[in-house]
Amino acid sequence: MMAITSDARRFRVLVEQLELPVFVVDNTGTLTHVSPEFAERVGSEGTESLVGKSVTQVIRERDADALVGPGEIPDTVSIRPTQANEPGPQYDLRRVDGEILGCPPPDAVENAEVARALRALHETTRVLRRTESRDKTRSVVIESAVDVLGFDRCLLAEADDSAFEVRATSANCPLEPGEDLHRKEAGLLDAAYRVDEPRVTAEGVTAASGDRSHSSVRSAITVPVKPWGVFQAQSTTPDSFDDRDRRLAEMLVSSFGAAIKRHRRETQLRGATKAQERQRRQIEAVHTVTAEMKSCETRQAVYELTIEAVEDIFSFDICAIGEVESGVLVPKAVGSDLSLDDCYEETPIDQEDNLGSHTYRRGESFVVDDLQAAGYLPAQPCYRSALSLPLGDWGVFQIVSESAGAFDETDCRLVELLAEHAVAAIERIDRETELKRRARELEQQNARLDEFASIISHDLRNPLNVASLRTEYALETGDTDALETAQEALDRMEAIVEDVLTLARQGEAVDASRPVNLRHLVKRCWRRVPTEDATLRVETDSTVSGDSDCLSHLFENLFGNAIEHTQDAVTVEVGNLSERNGFYVEDDGPGIDAEHRARVFERGYTDSCSGTGLGLAIVADVVSAHGWEVQAVASDSGGARFEITGVDHMDRS
Repeated sequence: MMAITSDARRFRVLVEQLELPVFVVDNTGTLTHVSPEFAERVGSEGTESLVGKSVTQVIRERDADALVGPGEIPDTVSIRPTQANEPGPQYDLRRVDGEILGCPPPDAVENAEVARALRALHETTRVLRRTESRDKTRSVVIESAVDVLGFDRCLLAEADDSAFEVRATSANCPLEPGEDLHRKEAGLLDAAYRVDEPRVTAEGVTAASGDRSHSSVRSAITVPVKPWGVFQAQSTTPDSFDDRDRRLAEMLVSSFGAAIKRHRRETQLRGATKAQERQRRQIEAVHTVTAEMKSCETRQAVYELTIEAVEDIFSFDICAIGEVESGVLVPKAVGSDLSLDDCYEETPIDQEDNLGSHTYRRGESFVVDDLQAAGYLPAQPCYRSALSLPLGDWGVFQIVSESAGAFDETDCRLVELLAEHAVAAIERIDRETELKRRARELEQQNARLDEFASIISHDLRNPLNVASLRTEYALETGDTDALETAQEALDRMEAIVEDVLTLARQGEAVDASRPVNLRHLVKRCWRRVPTEDATLRVETDSTVSGDSDCLSHLFENLFGNAIEHTQDAVTVEVGNLSERNGFYVEDDGPGIDAEHRARVFERGYTDSCSGTGLGLAIVADVVSAHGWEVQAVASDSGGARFEITGVDHMDRS
């Protein structure tokens, strides 16, 4: 067999590397080389079954005769078809140093290469569909660009507003993953990305970042992957790429872009799934807290449970609950990392630059990304964003963060759910409190009615009997002196009735308090009481907040009690307590025995035959109606002393 020239050898090596269907025939018409692709095309079981056989195995005999000998050969020859009645493919023939090389025409070679590349790219697409990470996806693209498309120098770069970050490169690329290429320096990368069109640059270019690391690049293919970034294949020689390379690169990049979008969707779905699961757990936790709220008996307990839930369930550490009192928003409960001093000060609800006041006035929730930008004055300068919710028509619940945009509408809806349960718990407590108050009032009224019935049936019976008997005696005998005793009995009955009516009016708390000057009130009350030889000393000029009519009953009964229990002239003194907030009324009479002091305020208790036993009970009711306390003790002279405490003096002299 004649030797093949170096040109023919290089050509055979080339076509073998390109995996082309070729054959070689010597001048005797014997096949000396058959590529596996050619054997497959003619339907042979393998190359061994053809090598050494006559060329008539693959072409017609009339064509084979033209290949024998050193004479001229035809330009083309038809290969036997694998199926009957089908035309065989045309092959170009070339004599190379005594042998004949048969191969597909150039367009068929190109088509075969493209077909092979397309099959390989199809397999790459299948691989990209299965990749689970972006790093693996980028690696597959670079490997395919090198192994399938023959781009031995290429890169993938991710774009942001100012630069391209190199994320993956081939072995021969001068750049390394992690390097940043400024957009203004990125040359072809930025140009193709901005216009969103692939570009083939033939020669004389700086492909990515100027002279810093790409001075050797002479031609390139740049394909944008919007919005992710760009792919670029580079070459150190001019005109290394053509439209076919561009089309194949676009196909590869298209599969890469689809994989990037898939990863993004999967990441979003995983994030959404995690968010949904987190929200489900938070809602379940809120319902658990709701069950706990049912056992709360006070507003403060609900506030503290709500704050604790916000911290535990939502991890919001800076929060506060405020109530509106007399047109002012007052903090009532704060998060565990705060104190009431850290919270906002008492704020008028009409204050325009306060988010809590605005929330209360509008009665709706607000999510504020930047407090100062929105025109609100934060409680602390470091507070940036806030979530503010109304609590019924009586309060506000606020959560703040030192970061801008810390809250979204989902946070708002979840916290609103918790706030709604807190409001329901507060309303339940208010209803129960009101019911309990009414029950206590009814119980007190019933007890008072029982007392009144007892007084009427017992205390009025004796003087009524006396008056009846003495009047009957006077009528029978004509003795008018008996009528004096009857008149005294009637006077006693009148006193009892007056005391009972007074006692009935003292059963409720004082609704409207006003400033009352004690000196003026005491002197006025003293003039109303039959004082005879008694003396009054007033050692106070304080003003207290109270009901002057009720306080008149208090002083008149204390003055009457002192005069009634003292046979000689008595001195009564009214003054301020020195060690506690309050005042005293004392006398220099015989005083009250220590064992009886605890009972003197009981209704009907008296040690005087002329007393009703209701005077000091009236005093106790007046004191209680004001929210004060009264105690019977001994004065320095041994007389009776009544100390009224818990009194807030509006001024004191």
